[in-house]
Amino acid sequence: MHGNALHGVYIRGMECGNAIIDGLLERKPSALPLLPGQDIRAVGYLQDLLRGHGYAFLPDPRAATYSRYGSETRLAISAYRRKHDLDLTARKDCAGSGLLRDLVDRPAPAAAVCPAYIPLVLDVAFTPILRFVWLTSLFETGGVFENLNLNMDQCGVSFGILQWSQKAGQLHRILQSCRTREPAEWTRIMADHGITSGNALVDYTATANGGLNARGWAIDPAFELTKDPWRIMLVTLGASQPMQRVQLELASETYSVELARVTAYAGSDTSERVVAFLLDLANQFGPARVEEQYKRAAQPGVSESAILKSMEDAFIALARLQFQPQVRARREFFRTTKQLSDEPLPAG
Repeated sequence: MHGNALHGVYIRGMECGNAIIDGLLERKPSALPLLPGQDIRAVGYLQDLLRGHGYAFLPDPRAATYSRYGSETRLAISAYRRKHDLDLTARKDCAGSGLLRDLVDRPAPAAAVCPAYIPLVLDVAFTPILRFVWLTSLFETGGVFENLNLNMDQCGVSFGILQWSQKAGQLHRILQSCRTREPAEWTRIMADHGITSGNALVDYTATANGGLNARGWAIDPAFELTKDPWRIMLVTLGASQPMQRVQLELASETYSVELARVTAYAGSDTSERVVAFLLDLANQFGPARVEEQYKRAAQPGVSESAILKSMEDAFIALARLQFQPQVRARREFFRTTKQLSDEPLPAG
C-alpha cells in the first residue's frame, strides 16, 4: 500500500531512500523541515512532487537550480497550501511533514517519473534502470506519464514516458502490455470513454506502420488517435496509476535489454555516465546506429569524455537542422550532468 491517509491516519508505504523525505513522512523528531536557502537532494524530490501537482515552472534535473530552495519553490509551496487549504498558520515557506504527506496522498494531475513519486505513490522501487528511464523521460515528456505527441513528427501518436511511437510499432506494444497486465483497469478505461472494444485499437496499431499513411494520419479514419474519444482515452490511460506501473515495467524491460547490449560492446566497467548517454541515444536514434558509432569513436587510448564528445558531434550532424539545438542540449546534459557518476556501474 502506498503512503495515504485513511480516516486521518497516514499509512507508511515504500520509502524513497532519502533520509530527510522519509524522516519527514514518518515524522521523526530528527527530520527537520525544508527551508529556503537549502541546496540538497531532498529539495529536488520536493520540487519533483510539486511539479506533478501542476507547478511546471519548478526546475527539474536539467536546470542548475534543481535541488535549490529558492523563490520559485517558495512560491509553489505557498500556492499549494492556499489551493488545498492546508495549515495557513504554519510558516508559509516551510516544507514539513504535513505538506509532504499531502503531496504524496493527493492524486497528482501531472504525475511524472521521479525518485520520490515512483516509490512513495506507486510502490515501485526506484532501481538503477529506472534512474536511466527518468533522465530520458525528462527530454521526452518532462517525465509526465500522460503526455501525448499528436503527430507533430508525422509518426502518429506517441505516448507516455518514452514516447512510444505509433508508426514504429511501439504504441502497439505499450497498449498490448496495458491490456494484458492490467485487464480490469483496461476494460474500465475503455468503458468510461464509450469504447466497446479496446481490442480493435490494439489490432489496428499492430498493422503496417501502425495503420498510418506517409504523413502520420490514420488510413482508417475510425482510428484517428489524435481525435476523441481515442485522444482522451490515451490521456486517461497515462493518468491511471496501474497503467503508470505498466509504463515503468515496459520501460525497465526495454532498457534492461539495451543495457545488456551496451555492456557487451562497451564493456562491463563502463561508467554510469557513458551507459546513460548510450541508452538515451539508442532511444532517440536506434541501438544499431549507436553501437556502430560507439565502436568508431572508442579507439584505444581515447578517454570516455572524448568518446562521448565525438558521438555528440556525430549525432548532431545526423539530425535535421531544426532539431540540432535540441540534440546538442540533450547530449550535453548526459555528458556533463551531476546526476550521473563517472564511476563504473555496480555489478548486477
